[in-house]
Amino acid sequence: MLTDDYLTLRSVRLVGAETWEPREPGLRFVFIRGGAGVFTISSAKHRLTQGDVFVFRAGSSGNLCSMGDAELVFSMFSVLVEHMFPLFSVSEISQLQNLMDNFKPARFYAAGSPLATDCQQVVGTTPPQFNLDHRAHLLRIVALILGEEFKSLRRGQPGFVSMEQHLMQVFEKLSANDLLTLSTDELSAKFGCSRRHLSRLFHQHFGFSVAALRMELRMLRAVSLLRDAQFKVNQVAQQCGFNHLGLFNNCFKRRFGASPGRWRAQSLAPRAANPAPAIKQPDCPLQSNGMCPVFGASHPHRPLEPAAVHLKNSTLGAALSHTTELDELMGQTTPLPPPLARPFESVYHTRFNATA
Repeated sequence: MLTDDYLTLRSVRLVGAETWEPREPGLRFVFIRGGAGVFTISSAKHRLTQGDVFVFRAGSSGNLCSMGDAELVFSMFSVLVEHMFPLFSVSEISQLQNLMDNFKPARFYAAGSPLATDCQQVVGTTPPQFNLDHRAHLLRIVALILGEEFKSLRRGQPGFVSMEQHLMQVFEKLSANDLLTLSTDELSAKFGCSRRHLSRLFHQHFGFSVAALRMELRMLRAVSLLRDAQFKVNQVAQQCGFNHLGLFNNCFKRRFGASPGRWRAQSLAPRAANPAPAIKQPDCPLQSNGMCPVFGASHPHRPLEPAAVHLKNSTLGAALSHTTELDELMGQTTPLPPPLARPFESVYHTRFNATA
């Protein structure tokens, strides 16, 4: 028989010596909303404060009470995992017993942790009416917590490959030309996921989109080709995947602060005889979104913290450092003319060789 709190969010208020002691079977999800309390289970005591989340298997000897004469307010609901079998994959069902063991006697997620914060946010937006929308919010919480526990189980298995490692392994097999010419669907197939999921992975692990990476590589190739005087500007545009010369000129000028023709003139002219004119030093095109690996979004000359640079670029940098065509595209034997050299080389060396 299902209890009143089965997939139904209930609020409980404890004052003084009052205690809450559930005995029904299933998993109990508890969210501390106010005050402070103590949860006692298997002779162990755990102090709880506002924002904490914990999950335990009901039926064991556990109870929750407020601290002293203080008031404790919490929300809770219960689920029976066996009722959720249709939602699990075959591999997840095979791990369910190990997963349930993780909740013996209980699992605690401290206030302020990403998981606890996400769960408390969903609890706060759960509609008060006990309807389908109400239960869908609670299932979202169950998915967040069980999903994280499944990840922990997989990380402990022999041969486990993290998403970051998988992305790097795929990048090692891709050439710069593949990144430029393959369609998004073809790239998604290489990574073994849908195009939407590939976009989410890029934003999550690299801090920018697939399209942004493509544009950077196209500009990189354009710079390399423009150093060769035998290529006309319209040929360079075609080689870099631009069917419209005007669009190429606009993208190039936005990226480097000068038209392709003017950039070439500076690049090929002897520096001593023809010093570079003062061209406005361009900012990284990803700066407005806070994606630039050298400068943040707030100021063109305010560097990001080293930790932020490493977080946004270490995975992609390590992966692309294996792409041998990048050295050729960079044309490192021919330095860029000032004033474009410093922003261009600092951005690309940081982005593509952050961990090389």
